Amino acid sequence: MNERQRHIETLLFGEPDRIPLTPGAGRKSTLEAWHAQGLPAHITRTEDVTQYAYEQAGGREVLPRAGNGFFVDQRMIPWFEEKVIERRERTQIVQDWKGNICEIGNEFTVEYLRDPIDFVTRAWIRCPVETRHDFEALKPRYDPHDPRRLPEQPQEAGARIRERDWPLTILVSGPFWQLREWLGFEPLCLLFYDDPAFVEEMVEFWQWFVAELLREALKHVTPDVFYVSEDMAYKQFSMISPAMTRKFLLPT
Repeated sequence: MNERQRHIETLLFGEPDRIPLTPGAGRKSTLEAWHAQGLPAHITRTEDVTQYAYEQAGGREVLPRAGNGFFVDQRMIPWFEEKVIERRERTQIVQDWKGNICEIGNEFTVEYLRDPIDFVTRAWIRCPVETRHDFEALKPRYDPHDPRRLPEQPQEAGARIRERDWPLTILVSGPFWQLREWLGFEPLCLLFYDDPAFVEEMVEFWQWFVAELLREALKHVTPDVFYVSEDMAYKQFSMISPAMTRKFLLPT
């Protein structure tokens, strides 16, 4: 079996020759800690770290490497301007690409809030959506038919990976995740009680946007995995109740 066949067979509860192993990646501080704990200094790429750890645990196979993907950009276009608003003795007030105003340490740059370079503790000051007017102003940044959301020459890009032997994944954010990005965690949770109709309106917009975006992508490629990120639980509890999940999220 190649890796694509193995992956699909596993997800369909079939009989793969072995179970795919796809561990996550470490961020900058994690990698630094691993190097301090004995990881050879020349091993820095995620796939090399995974192979090394696998071999240290007794593995004897060469782990498969992912091939080319088909990137589908669900982010707002254009981004907000990334900028430093105020510098303080130990911290700075910044605006990130999503329009959030927050306070972070001076050891970080604004790019740390855009890319998963490392873990950044921040104090939230303002999120881009506080009112219906804010939401209406944000909507034009989510045009699902903008050609920049797909690879250049998407038909050719899809044709190049049609006979691939690795699994292809398309990833999108779920509605709770995306609304939290727009409003912030606590304001969103309060809105479920204070203005549930507004929550439903935003969920429906996100449903429309993702569906239209996927229609554009699926003209050129058929993924093996559709991955919905829905970060809505913590160490002990879910962020909203099962009843709210069924009411607001399940229809979408």
